[in-house]
Amino acid sequence: MARLFGTNGIRWVVESHNPEYAIRLGVSSGIFFGKEKLAIGKDTRTSSPMIFNALVSGLLSTGCNVIDLGIVPTPLVQYAVKKLGLAGGLMVTASHNPPEFNGLMVFSGDGTEIPRADEERFENLFSNPKNNSAAWDGVGNCTVENSVQPDYKDAIRKCISRDMGKLTAVIDCANGAAIEYTPGIFTDAGCNAIAINSEPDGRFPGRMPEPVRENLGILMSTVRENGADMGVAHDGDADRATFVDETGNYVTGDQSLAIFAIDALKQNGKGYVVVPINTSKMVEDVVVSNGGKIDYTAVGSPLIARRMMKNDATLGGEGNGGVIFPKHQFCRDGIMAAARMLNIISSIGPLSNIVSELPKYSTRSEKIRVRPELKERILERVLKESIGPVNDIDGIKTETEEGWVLIRASGTEPIIRITVETQSEESCGRILTDRVNYLKELMGNLS
Repeated sequence: MARLFGTNGIRWVVESHNPEYAIRLGVSSGIFFGKEKLAIGKDTRTSSPMIFNALVSGLLSTGCNVIDLGIVPTPLVQYAVKKLGLAGGLMVTASHNPPEFNGLMVFSGDGTEIPRADEERFENLFSNPKNNSAAWDGVGNCTVENSVQPDYKDAIRKCISRDMGKLTAVIDCANGAAIEYTPGIFTDAGCNAIAINSEPDGRFPGRMPEPVRENLGILMSTVRENGADMGVAHDGDADRATFVDETGNYVTGDQSLAIFAIDALKQNGKGYVVVPINTSKMVEDVVVSNGGKIDYTAVGSPLIARRMMKNDATLGGEGNGGVIFPKHQFCRDGIMAAARMLNIISSIGPLSNIVSELPKYSTRSEKIRVRPELKERILERVLKESIGPVNDIDGIKTETEEGWVLIRASGTEPIIRITVETQSEESCGRILTDRVNYLKELMGNLS
């Protein structure tokens, strides 16, 4: 049976599936949760209303009751599930993927994404559809809920401990779900908030939704032109945030994660910081030097969140801008991350100075498109041909005298990512080129 779920939920190209696919997902969700009350939200993608309505139709047909949260950030749906004491929740989003994609995220009653065992149960329900239609008088109902949104905003405002009246921030909302949240929260804190890409538009005309360096040219220039203290960029559903310093320079996700780790450890005195296997050694360095312990997992925020719960961790996150603040909730929250970074800058000073004090590593990554059926064969071959100690918690990670190399198949796209980290830009580039050429030759042989 083919897997539905990738690293973070279910994703598909909209044109590849008709609305019946979303109805089946809704029916499967209804059977999975039973006749319970669920929260459901959506992002700004052009296909989201269609998929949302199809999902709701499927859910209601099984007797589920549905709370419609409207267009909201993914972390707000997760917040609502816990706040309202619901059995679970659903979010219609493809997060950072291009506009032709959409998807579904499924949340447990604790607000976290469902674990792998539950994903398998869901997939079985989807693959073996059963007639579970409720009687005419047992069909569920859908109600609109607007009370959770202010509560969620208040929970984030509480983390901003200082008057931000002297700070200016540029907020790139990516034409997505952050529009009604981050700019207003910053403004309420007294910050001079300048919002760009702040009209909801699922075509993402301002930039593609992934908040990576190559997509943030307008944010960088706007920060410089306005003499802003920082810039923040969200993805389409606002569970991620990446940053630009006051000089307009991009701050990598690993650098911002290191900054959040230092801040969290100083507040808590000690604790675990949970990160995936592809995280820069820089984060481990700052965690250890600030009295904490590093804990590595496979890639995927649900895995990080559950490890954090197990170890009562102080912080968790990924180098893509997704950070989990456990005192807030056990999920990635880009709006909370934006607010916390604003607070750090207010307390410590310019972001560029903070970044300059972090350990220096050169990290480069490249992705190679592959036929999906070749992914596992390639990794098996790489593992067989690897020399020296190997960490195969997720992909194949090998240590070298100069640093480390990770070759890993994406859980959401038909690609293999090669990530290399060393302390020298020259050696990093050389090793990356060598590994890319090796994989391309291997793909050719396997094809």
